[in-house]
Amino acid sequence: MKKITFILLFALSALSVSAQETKFGFTGGFLNAEVKISADNQGSISESDSGFYVGALADIDLNGSLHLQPEVLYGNINDGSVLFIPVLLKYYISESNFNIMAGPQATIDLEEGGEGYNELGIDASFGVGYDITDNFFIDARYSLELTNRIGDVQGIPEDYKGRINTLQIGVGYKF
Repeated sequence: MKKITFILLFALSALSVSAQETKFGFTGGFLNAEVKISADNQGSISESDSGFYVGALADIDLNGSLHLQPEVLYGNINDGSVLFIPVLLKYYISESNFNIMAGPQATIDLEEGGEGYNELGIDASFGVGYDITDNFFIDARYSLELTNRIGDVQGIPEDYKGRINTLQIGVGYKF
């Protein structure tokens, strides 16, 4: 965990040196997670639940309409804790306050998952945002997990896959 945090901080500082303008901020809001378990030729089952997320971000202006936004977010659903580390590329549409975003996200389950459960997941995130002012913004994004959370467990067939997809709707403030 310390290594991941160190690497993220190093990357943020290296990027901010070469960027035109960097703003730091906080964000938080609604979090919905859907756990889906599927097996080849057997269908799937899913269950979802809601909670909240809070965290910090850096908004790095690359060329005016293109921004890089790494974040570190803490999510909580029914006493379950998750750490989200997205690195999003944001594109502002036609010099407006609307933006679209996409990028990879690491998801680290902070709870004990049991034998064969993968605590680390890699997601593909995408969403939209709107800057209300230079400081306040709103955004919504969806993250599709690409990795399988079910590892090698005796008695579970290899074709079983477990994924956690998330929806985040929030507000934020940049300094």
